[in-house]
Amino acid sequence: MQKATAETTISLATPQALLGQFVAHMRDDHGMAFNVADDGAHSFENDGYRIELHAQDRGLRIRLEAPDENAMSFSKEGIVHHVEEFDTAAAASIRWDNEQARIGTPPENFRVLTVRKSEQVFDGMQRVTLHYPDIETLQTRGIHLRMILPRDPSRVPVWPVMGENGAPVWPVGADELHARYVTLKNIRADLEEVDIDIVRHGTGIVSQWAQNASQGQLVGAMGPAGMKNLPEAKSYFLAADGTGLPAVAQLLSRLPQDAVGDVVVALPPSVDPRSYLPESGLTVHTLSPDAFEENVVEMAERLTVKDETGYAFFAGEFGNAQSLRAHFKKGLGLDKTTQISATYWRRDR
Repeated sequence: MQKATAETTISLATPQALLGQFVAHMRDDHGMAFNVADDGAHSFENDGYRIELHAQDRGLRIRLEAPDENAMSFSKEGIVHHVEEFDTAAAASIRWDNEQARIGTPPENFRVLTVRKSEQVFDGMQRVTLHYPDIETLQTRGIHLRMILPRDPSRVPVWPVMGENGAPVWPVGADELHARYVTLKNIRADLEEVDIDIVRHGTGIVSQWAQNASQGQLVGAMGPAGMKNLPEAKSYFLAADGTGLPAVAQLLSRLPQDAVGDVVVALPPSVDPRSYLPESGLTVHTLSPDAFEENVVEMAERLTVKDETGYAFFAGEFGNAQSLRAHFKKGLGLDKTTQISATYWRRDR
């Protein structure tokens, strides 16, 4: 399949300054290590995506590659969002060379889904089953959805529409929306259904929505997108707290039957991991949710071996993600194609 590409040049008096801010932010907050070419161009490439930034005379040129147009829509929005953090006028001025979205219409990857049921899977985990009419044709795009809900649950949703800079325009004020990425735990294309599992906790907007969701409620979604298959490796290491459990389940289901390695997950002692995770050749280790953060890094260091562990994945709290990213890269010698350590939430937020 041919990749999607897009390019823009942002007019700036000091493009080098914005380039430095952008690269530092992506490195420090998102773990993206950019390569620097002789001509000063900065590039990052992973899992079919590529971003290239080049400061020129009074402008910052940005070129993107993505697996398809659906994935490209996320890439464009990401660029706009991160530029906006440093220069709102520059972000608003972005115009992509081959923009295909129609201004004022819903994003191509946006769907309105309908709640079929909500139930507690086990202590601390809520499952919402959604009607997803065209999931059969979309499921190959990836395993993650961007869930979109009104911040005020009493409001009738006002959904985003496309803006001129290639990013959705989100409603503000009383109609403000809340968006969060979730993983498709189960897909039943023949029934046009998907399950999403959400950690139950006190104040989170998505968590509260999941616990109170009732049949017929509407929810916005963008995607699916993200990971599809893992690279071939001698041995695998996967770990996640409750927020990343569905992702680990999806990744295990995509591994060959002869794959070996270790999995570390946060599960209550009363839950048999075989009832939640698909069968695989990897050894599953469980930690109780209240002990996971304190012990997962030590377990990862004990269970992985340089030159043996060929792929590593973590999803969970920011501090754990930073520590494990360092271990995956420095301790195991893995690069951007053979490790992911993703922040799904932060302890102080």
